[in-house]
This record gives sequence, structure tokens and C-alpha cells, in this order.
Amino acid sequence: MKEPIQLKAVQRAVLRVRGVVQGVGFRPFVYRLAQEEALAGFIGNDTDGVIIEIEGEPKRVESFLLRLRAEAPPLSRIDSVAVHAAAPAGESGFRIVASEVLGCVSTGIPADAATCADCLRELFDPGDRRYLYPFLNCTNCGPRFTITRRIPYDRPQTSMAQFTMCPACQSEYDDPADRRFHAQPNACPACGPRVWLCGADAMEIAAQDAAVRACIDRLACGEIVAVKGIGGFHLSVDASNEAAVMRLRQRKHRYGKPLAVMVRDLDAARTVCTLTDAEVALLTTSARPIILAPRRPDSGIAESVAPGIPWLGVFLPYAPLQHLIFADPRIHALVMTSANLSEEPIAIENEEARLRLTGIADAFLMHDREILQRCDDSVMAVVDGVPQFIRRARGFVPLSVTLPFDAPSLLAVGGHLKSVFTLARGRQAYQSQHLGDLENVTGLDFFRESLDHLMRTLEIDPQCVAHDLHPGYLSTQWAKEWAQQRCLPLIAVQHHHAHVAACMAEHKTTGEVIGLALDGTGYGTDGRIWGGEVLISRLDGFDRFAHLEYVPMPGGEAAIRAPWRMAFGHLVSAGFSVDEAKLLVGASDQEERVLVRMIDRQVNAPLTSSLGRLFDAVAAVVLDRREVDYEAQAAIELEGIAIGEPCEVGAIGGYSMEVTPGDWQRHEPAKISARRLWGELVLDLRSGASKSTIAARFHSAIAAAFIAAAVLARQVTGLRQVALSGGCMHNRRLARLLRIGLEAEDFQVFQHTKVCPGDAGLSYGQIIVASAALRVRE
Repeated sequence: MKEPIQLKAVQRAVLRVRGVVQGVGFRPFVYRLAQEEALAGFIGNDTDGVIIEIEGEPKRVESFLLRLRAEAPPLSRIDSVAVHAAAPAGESGFRIVASEVLGCVSTGIPADAATCADCLRELFDPGDRRYLYPFLNCTNCGPRFTITRRIPYDRPQTSMAQFTMCPACQSEYDDPADRRFHAQPNACPACGPRVWLCGADAMEIAAQDAAVRACIDRLACGEIVAVKGIGGFHLSVDASNEAAVMRLRQRKHRYGKPLAVMVRDLDAARTVCTLTDAEVALLTTSARPIILAPRRPDSGIAESVAPGIPWLGVFLPYAPLQHLIFADPRIHALVMTSANLSEEPIAIENEEARLRLTGIADAFLMHDREILQRCDDSVMAVVDGVPQFIRRARGFVPLSVTLPFDAPSLLAVGGHLKSVFTLARGRQAYQSQHLGDLENVTGLDFFRESLDHLMRTLEIDPQCVAHDLHPGYLSTQWAKEWAQQRCLPLIAVQHHHAHVAACMAEHKTTGEVIGLALDGTGYGTDGRIWGGEVLISRLDGFDRFAHLEYVPMPGGEAAIRAPWRMAFGHLVSAGFSVDEAKLLVGASDQEERVLVRMIDRQVNAPLTSSLGRLFDAVAAVVLDRREVDYEAQAAIELEGIAIGEPCEVGAIGGYSMEVTPGDWQRHEPAKISARRLWGELVLDLRSGASKSTIAARFHSAIAAAFIAAAVLARQVTGLRQVALSGGCMHNRRLARLLRIGLEAEDFQVFQHTKVCPGDAGLSYGQIIVASAALRVRE
């Protein structure tokens, strides 16, 4: 909650402003405001934010205080303003003083921001000295987090320190009335970074304007070019060229996962996707995230860009270099995907990119402004009418997320997939950028590198470490070793409790709620794999009220990669004969024998209550999706096939699912059974019902079952608030059906808007649970 400004009739006032107030044009804004109000005094940056002293007529001081929040720069975020009176100093004139490094860092680091309209006009103005210069910026736009070493955010603390400004740039930098006053990345062709094109042999082919033109020529011919951006390299290729896109997939070893598409402007975006007002608003923010939106049938985008699903990930240029590429009429839409092999961290250094991407890229468009922090593009979607993070990275990181209470210095390491750690202190939690999956040493090195940078920059020294309950996660193992080296206490947080707690904290709910935690995998307190959970959740603990009935996962993790295995386990559990199950999943005789042996002997067939695995199983039977190329592919395709069906409660009759009450007093949870669902679904399939109808009925059945479980929980506990979390909440149809159905039952429903509902938001929830647990212990 923002602190109210206390207005007093004083001639001199001292203001402490905290939030994102450095590197966003805040000092020149205050300077101009003081000039307009005829006030004397000064403003300066330090590690705690901004300090302002103003002196003048009481009415002028009061006006300044009111305008400070109302007219603040667009990239700033004022978290608090503390005001107190001081004795008049008889000062005349207002000045900007040098930054100070004092005490503990509490100011926010600015996020990278897309090229503003003023800079874009200059970029294409032949009369401007920065005409066609790929690195122009001002206090309202440009790189921030990705070039910052530490706070305060001043040029010597950034990768621009090596570039000495020419007299013209220095004059702009020193003039408080100029748009580039203290714009730390300020530069021009005479003194700033340069761009060049080279081949895999590192030999320069062309430089500056000629390099951009040569890059465009190669893209237009279907070549793959690695383009250095703000947070790393992109692998770029013509998105309308089917052969070129397939060549990129083969070289990158990314065979099915959708690729993001960058287009020239909003008009171009509307030619490839159907966009709502909410999606347009997200697409055009200064963060410029990738937005998942329905693909138009006449988009002209190659089918292999996003095979098997009705959505495209589309985004707009956010760096001057990208705008220069799209200025050529031959460039309509480009695949712009992270420059790496599948699941590796994005490349950021020139030599690193050349070595890692040789064999993938045909050419490299490089520059010499060093990227200090890897940072992928953010990904968002509008789910049930509200914005939702799928990947929170460039444009948002490292902006803090508010905590509902003061927390000690904490580190939470997250989970295994979609790794994101969180550092917390006081009322602020700082999530890292998307780090990828922690499945190898390369991923762990990126984790360590990012943690070291953020700890050093924010000067947060964790006093406790929170981790997932799963003993096999690399993040858990690393947390235990790291904490042991520093003699720090550890707090293990159950996966689904963290999901629900994250949603609760977003909505500042500190009491008990009914939590629906629906996802693919999470280690349970009974040692089994959870994922279809109804929890009675508090911030410091939870009770398991209900869950999907356990079924075997034949082959363990192999069943995630091969959904037909999960379907076999579900069908046998639902009472189908082995022969029927074999036929429905298309298993061979040998495959059938292996799976039956696993299930009968309970060897390598762990039990799971996962909703994500139920989605996989249904997709295997309905869509013949035997294997997946990326996480949640089967579930995404199942949601996609139903996109044309009505999405209102009661519009599509769901299959039957049974909720059997448990014994709350004996801590025996209720069971949600899919046995009848399978019988009705297979009957539909055999009678020739369309795949879209079957998929829609399945979604309706799941929503109805968990709504029924929530109603049962209310009857037992009296709770009327429901928090929706877990990776399944990315599913637009399911999220909408749940929200509408729960509200029809007079529940208050909480959904994620600030952190990701999936595993990328897990570490934020771990921070909440660990902090609450520590408060209880005090």
C-alpha cells in the first residue's frame, strides 16, 4: 500500500522517495517541477532511492507534493514518499547533486524499456545526428537492467562506462532540461557502440548501416541470422518462409515448441493475430512482451512456426536495431527466438554466440555494447480477461513484487522447470529473470551467475533459504549445499502450498482460503506426485482437503514424455481391460507387456494425482498424441482443439466425475474420480463425436468436479474465498470455467496477475511461506 503524503504548511520539506526512481528520468522531472513551482533546493540519488529538499512558499510546496505522484515519469514507480519539515536554509535555485553510495540498497533497478516515440522519430529523421543509429535512447527508453552492474544506476556502474561521451552527448547528459539528461546509455555514432555483420569465421562482412542492410538481404533470402539484442542474441528468420523455419528447427533441435514472431508494428500484428483491447494494451507497453493471441487463418505465417495450436506468440520491435531491420518493406514478420540450443541459456557475448551458434546461424549481427545480464523476452497472455505472466523477464525484471508483510532477507530457489529464484527483504520481493530448466550444469551456472549479480546489486545477504520439498530437484540439492556452506537455516516448502500462497499474497490475503492447485508435477508430503489438489491453505501451512484419485505413471518421468503411457495407466485404473487400453492408446504387444508388468509389480510406476497428467492422457486418446516435444504440449493442443466451442458454464455438458467425501476430522481427504469420465469419453469417441466436442466436454467436467470439491470444502470449513494456481491455470478455457462456476456458487475468486501461476511463480510462494513460518517461530 502506498504511504499517504502528509501535507504541512512548511517552507522547507525533506522528501525520501523509494521505488523505481533511478534511470527513469525522475531527477530531471523533479528539477523541472521545482522550476515551475519556483522552489529552491536539490535532488540526488543514493542507494535508498531519491532524496529531495524543497524550499519556497507553502502553497508552492503543497502543489509540488501533489504533482510529484500525479505527473511522475512513465517508467517510474513510486512505492513510498516520506515527508518531514525542516528549517528554511535561505537557499536560492534548484540543483541536481551527485549520487551517493550510502548504507543498504533499497531502491529498485529499472527494467529495460522499448524505444520511445521521440527516439523513434529521431531514428528515421535524415536531419537528426542520430539518423539510423542503432543505439539511440533517452531517459524514457533503452537498456537498463541488462547493462547494470550495481546501484546507484549511473553510467560508471553500467557497460556504457567504456564509451566516453562526445561533447554533444555530454552537453545533453548535463542539461536538466534535455530529454537525455543523465540518460546513462546516451551515445551517438561519434562516440557510442557500433554494429557489424560477420560470418561463422568471425570475419567482418560489413559495418554500421551497411551491416544492417546486409543482414536484411540475408533474412530476405531465407538465411538464419543471429542478431544481438538487449538481453541476448535472437535467432532470426523469415517467419513466412516454411523451408527456412524448418531449417531453423532442425539446426536448433526444437522440433515442436512454438516460436515467437516479431512484426513491424501494431497494424502488422493485427494481420497475423486477432487481438482484443487487453492484448493490444499489453503488446504496446514499454516492456513489449510476447503476447499469445489467436492466429488469423490468413496470417501468412509458416505453419511450422506454431504447429498444432491456434495461437501465435507475437511481439513488436523494442530496440532501435530491430526497428531498422523492419524498416525494409521486404521484412514483414520474423521468427525471433532465443539464440541457444534447446533448453540452454541464451547467448549474450559475441565470441560465446559465435562458438555456440555456429552450425545454426548463417551470419551474426553483432555489436560492442556488453550485455551484463542474460534476459529472455517476457511472455504474457490474457486469460479470462486478465493479464497473466507465462514468462516474466525483459521489461519486468528486476522490478519488485510487493509482499503482504515485512520479510527478513530471504532466498527462495524455486523448482525444477521454468526456474526463477526470488530474493526478499522488507516489503519487496525481487524475482530473477527466466532461467530455463535446471537440468544440467549449464543451467545451474546461469542460476548462480544471476543470483550473484542480483545479491550484489541489491546488497541482499540471505539469512534463510527456502526450497521445494522434492529431494531430487537440482535446485533443492544446490540450496542444501549453499546453505550448509553459510550455516543458514533451510525451509522446505511443499510445491502446491507455494503455488496457493503466491496467489494469496498477490491479493494480500493472510487468513485461510480454499486453494485449487492444479498442475503437472509436485512432490507431496506422502512421497507421491501431486497435481490435482484442493488445499485449505494458510500462509504458514495447509491441509489437504481433496485430490484427484491416484493412478499409476508407468515408466515414471517417461510417462510425461510419452502421454500414451499415462493414458494406459488411467484407462486400466478406470476399469478398462488391458486389451481395450492397448487398443485405445495404440500400444504394441511388447509395450503392453512392459506397462502391465510395471503396474502389477508397482515398479517404476509411481502414483500421481496430477491434473496435468490427466490432460496428457486424454490428449493421447483423443488426439493420438503419443509423444511430446515440449512441456504441456499435449494439454495445450487439447485446449486448442476446443477453441471454437462455447466456453460458458452449462453450454457444453461435461462428462461425469465423482467427488467422494473424506473424513476431515481424521485428515482423510476427499477423492475426485475420473473413472466415469473415461467411460463416457470413450463412448463419445466410438460414436463419432468431434474431437473439439470431446475436448470441450472434458474441460467442463474438470471445472465442475473441482467446483464441487470447493463447495464441499466450504460446507466443512465455512471458507468462501478460492485461490486458483498451478500451471493448469494457463489454460484459458479451464480458468474461465472455474472462475464463472465458482462465482455462481458465491465464492470470491483470486487469480494471478503479478506472478506466474506456474512454476515460474513458485519461488515467490516459497518466500511467502518461509517468511510466514519464521514469523510464527518468533
